[in-house]
Amino acid sequence: MSPQDLKQLCKEPEKGITAWPIAAIEEAVRPTPEQRAALDDLKNAAAMAADAFKESCVDSFAMTPPGRLRAIMNRLSATLESVRIVRPALEKFYSSLSDEQQARFNALGPDIGERSLPQPQQEANAQPDSCGEPKPSLTSLPIERIETVIRPAGKQKEALDRLREATEKAVQTLQAACPVDVPLTPVGRLEAMEKRLEAMMQSAKLVQPALDDFYATLASEQKARFNTLGRFAGR
Repeated sequence: MSPQDLKQLCKEPEKGITAWPIAAIEEAVRPTPEQRAALDDLKNAAAMAADAFKESCVDSFAMTPPGRLRAIMNRLSATLESVRIVRPALEKFYSSLSDEQQARFNALGPDIGERSLPQPQQEANAQPDSCGEPKPSLTSLPIERIETVIRPAGKQKEALDRLREATEKAVQTLQAACPVDVPLTPVGRLEAMEKRLEAMMQSAKLVQPALDDFYATLASEQKARFNTLGRFAGR
């Protein structure tokens, strides 16, 4: 997730997790008056989720690896909050539908509520085949490249080894959260996304202290090289 991606999402939150095509849902399920009230609640929840997400948007972007990781964590937290705001309203509306209406809602496709998502949200809805792969944007730090560019010694090398171990544990956490099957219902997909986002937050929290500790051991010149190393940890 690059700074450009974050800027675009903050400018157009209607294309993210809060983008529920209410008109398309209404046309597909043809709700009764009672169901329409539940659909209005879903629409209002999506608007609240959009507001909650906007609050996490900032005009500036971190230049250091620890700062970039914190930016990812803030964005994940905002996305997770958005999911949790929408989910109860979605469950209420979906449960009010008949079997035929639910089938029509399901047929709208797996991208409902997930249109044009940035990297973390895309990972949350990844197919099982790709879900288990390490994610360079979050946890798969290029340790060998860091070692080559920074040339750590002594305590720095020990701190880098701890960062490597934390990264490996984070990847395992992400892999364990991969769904066995792709959910077929909007409710199931949103639940899977919530679990995936929770795993991503847990993974980032595993990496964060080790990354902070390693960065703190570096000299100014080493930090400068690390800051411009390349695309990882949310850059």
